[in-house]
Amino acid sequence: MDKALIISRFDEDISWLKNYKDFKIIVYNKGEKLKDELDYKIINLDNKGRESHTWLYHIVKNYYHLDEINIFLQGRIDDLNCMVYQNPNHYLKRINKYGYETSRYGLLGPFHWAWNVNIEKDIRYKKQWESNEISRSSIGFRNFSKNLFPNIPIFVATSYSGCFAVKKENILLHDISFYQELLDILSKNKNPIEGHYMERLWCYMFTKNKPLIKSIFDVIHTKIERSKFNYFLNKFIS
Repeated sequence: MDKALIISRFDEDISWLKNYKDFKIIVYNKGEKLKDELDYKIINLDNKGRESHTWLYHIVKNYYHLDEINIFLQGRIDDLNCMVYQNPNHYLKRINKYGYETSRYGLLGPFHWAWNVNIEKDIRYKKQWESNEISRSSIGFRNFSKNLFPNIPIFVATSYSGCFAVKKENILLHDISFYQELLDILSKNKNPIEGHYMERLWCYMFTKNKPLIKSIFDVIHTKIERSKFNYFLNKFIS
């Protein structure tokens, strides 16, 4: 089985990759140059478009010779909690069901299609938003999504953190020109709002909403986990 780890790196420590030598590893580096003697392929790119630009670049450049299974991961994954498998091998266990796998599905509903996906309210991005480092969209998230997928419903299975695995056959559901058009959009800015849109659309793009029911159960699972965590946190504080 051909299986590849495709890594989007800026300044993260990627020494953890040494534990996965049974994978083909490609590191797209958008930060300072890495040492040449590393055991995996390194491709230096300009720092633009967030990880979505990296994934689209890889797909376009390798469209006609993709690996059977492609696992797209951030340079650091140990801070992404339940949204990422800490062992990439876990992506392989259930990928055949949908041709796509993520550690925990999410769900987009009626309140998740805000123009800027509520980035302006997220404390992690507050400074970047107010300084205009994150670009603005003239059409908003819902219209952007419908331009890509005219029949996209209101309730959509999603995945977060830009980390997922997808089979070659699912990528090939779309023509290379589809990905090139998206790559052109993501190439215009270091931190485009469309990068945040894409994070929410990969699952639908590659599955056409097949994991919808699974996503509902995963959301319930996540809410229970968080409520337990908050309960014990409050008990500890009090």
